[in-house]
Amino acid sequence: MKTNNKFNYIILFLIITGVFILSSCADPVPTDYIEQKFVEAYLLVNEPIKDIVLMNTQPVADSFSYANSLIRDADVKIIGDGQVFELKIDTGGDQGYYYPDSTYLVKPNTHYKLQITIPGYPDTIYAETTTPGTIKYLSPELDSLYYPKDTINLPPLDTYRLEWEKVPDINFYIITVKCLDTLYYGKYLHPPTDEMNRRVFKPYSEGARGKEITNTMFVPNTKVPVVWLFFKWFGLQQVSVYAPDPNYLNWVIQHLTKNQYDSKLSNIKKGLGVFGSASVARGTTFLIKNQP
Repeated sequence: MKTNNKFNYIILFLIITGVFILSSCADPVPTDYIEQKFVEAYLLVNEPIKDIVLMNTQPVADSFSYANSLIRDADVKIIGDGQVFELKIDTGGDQGYYYPDSTYLVKPNTHYKLQITIPGYPDTIYAETTTPGTIKYLSPELDSLYYPKDTINLPPLDTYRLEWEKVPDINFYIITVKCLDTLYYGKYLHPPTDEMNRRVFKPYSEGARGKEITNTMFVPNTKVPVVWLFFKWFGLQQVSVYAPDPNYLNWVIQHLTKNQYDSKLSNIKKGLGVFGSASVARGTTFLIKNQP
């Protein structure tokens, strides 16, 4: 018995020692955090320069605060069209940097450079974009669309079509549908009523993503049929078609298809993020409920 007990103690000692060695050889828990600078900036053709967002990244171990992450004391410039645009921070909100002269509109087919210097940051952040040509709708704007009552046997997809002009050198377009008012529905009717708005019922979209108000998709041509399941809410809708530069397109692809940041799809130097451009055609329509 004494021999067996001694043997058992030896075995137990070897097991404990092995566990200690294995645990000491394992990789340390990745708690170290290195702050980086993040840019999200888009120039839209025929619109003012605005919403140029500059942020500090934040550790995933802490709760995220958009307002606290904004960098408000940087020197931000847009250089292009033979000018240097000195941007100002939006002190009254969280919209980032903008050019105070809103009469200046971004030009099509024009090269612009973003340049950012931050106090205490050793590098100058920069990126470049060339804006696409102007995009225009060809299909007439529809005042209203009637959502089908039979949601199982939906009507043919070519019942309604959206069509726009081909933009030179653009092969992929981005379409967004955004509900402009998720609360009120009846006030847009004729005559107005007190009826409230509601979501389009889709069993597979319940949950957090189903509560979003915008849907986005890619189109490799210049016309697309109305896809009924693409709408998230009834009521007033804004339908936008973007002709993106490669930087804007890559960023949207990354946002919609990847679950982590990919530096190969970013054009920002000495930082993270995107500086892209696009031309956009916008229109509104009213999606009428298939039942009260």
